[in-house]
Amino acid sequence: MLNIPLRVKNLVNKFDTANPYKLAKRLNIDVYEYDLPIDIRGFIVRPLRRKCILLNKSLSETEKIVVLCHEIAHARLHSGYGYYMSTNRPYYKSCKREAEANEFALHLLSHCHDIDTTVIEPMIKQKMPDPHLVHRLLNEIIL
Repeated sequence: MLNIPLRVKNLVNKFDTANPYKLAKRLNIDVYEYDLPIDIRGFIVRPLRRKCILLNKSLSETEKIVVLCHEIAHARLHSGYGYYMSTNRPYYKSCKREAEANEFALHLLSHCHDIDTTVIEPMIKQKMPDPHLVHRLLNEIIL
């Protein structure tokens, strides 16, 4: 069982920032924005042993932050797992790793933004936080 809150806290303390763009840079993860299909918000790849996160250029700044936090979670928690994509569309299967990445992203977001913990805590306790609900909450808080 992963202690995700502790991992996020240690990561933020180690690099003295909770900004996901700065964290990615400090973790040697390149972040690129591309015109991706509308149903792909972002993903992480590892070409030539170098981690890269690709974000959909059409996302709002808030959405990019959420997706970046989620993908950093995969880089930190699920290193070595493969990604399955077809020529038509990605195979997305909701699973334990996705739930862990969502929880990690919520904890990281609670560090990098002044979010009331009583608002975010119920979402963190959900086994599978709804990404649309997270996005709606962040739009209300950040913007």
